[in-house]
Amino acid sequence: MKKSRNLLLLLIICLVLVVSSAHVLAEERSIYVGDLIELKIQSRDLTLDELQDKFKDFEIVKISNISEGYILTLRSFETGEKTIHLGDKEVNIIVKSTLDEIERTDVYDGDPNPLGTGFYLKWKYVFFPLVAIFLLTLILNIRSLLRKKKASSLTPYERFIKAIGNLSVNEEDYLVKLTLCFKDYIGSTYSFPIKGKTSTEIVYEIRRLPGLNEYLSKIKSWLNENDYFKFSGTTAPIAKKLELMERLTELVKSIEASKEGEIQ
Repeated sequence: MKKSRNLLLLLIICLVLVVSSAHVLAEERSIYVGDLIELKIQSRDLTLDELQDKFKDFEIVKISNISEGYILTLRSFETGEKTIHLGDKEVNIIVKSTLDEIERTDVYDGDPNPLGTGFYLKWKYVFFPLVAIFLLTLILNIRSLLRKKKASSLTPYERFIKAIGNLSVNEEDYLVKLTLCFKDYIGSTYSFPIKGKTSTEIVYEIRRLPGLNEYLSKIKSWLNENDYFKFSGTTAPIAKKLELMERLTELVKSIEASKEGEIQ
């Protein structure tokens, strides 16, 4: 679930970036009288005549057809701000005078090089990754829900056997996890929460459960031996870990069998 939440957060961040970047129409750069301006117009619906009419206040130097629309090269010899409406977007072009901003003593030559095209968002390069992230997040969430549903359909004993089988004897906290498996089984079977309790507290609480009285000495013996290796600093050999696991499995199997006998 934590990974799913992280992916969902990443998806939200990407959406925010896309929305904010959609307002960027062109790179900010000073444009002076006589400068060549090159614009990439991405529109399949705009005709050549309509394009020329939109930019009638400029001198159109060149128009090139591309698959997405047009590349337009133009310039202006009039200063001021001009706004061109292209569908639901606007292009603002501010033409400045070099005489107002640049001190020169020689003759000013216009910039012969066209300005590079600004930043244009290619939606297909954003849309498909977002869809992929969304689908991945959806799949992970569905898998997580299915796992939870499957786990909830198992009996406490089945969950215990499955949890024991998933443990690796090479894990450093193997004995700790064995104890947790036992606590989960007892807590789920008898609706008796014992997670977080010490072995002494567990034995004391179990005394109040009639169905476990006959197993009290075995439970106490197993918990004490397990605690010795967990808290004394003595590392349990693999053979000892396996022995403790087998003893616990047999103990839980006996408890389960007696419980079913009581029900019958």
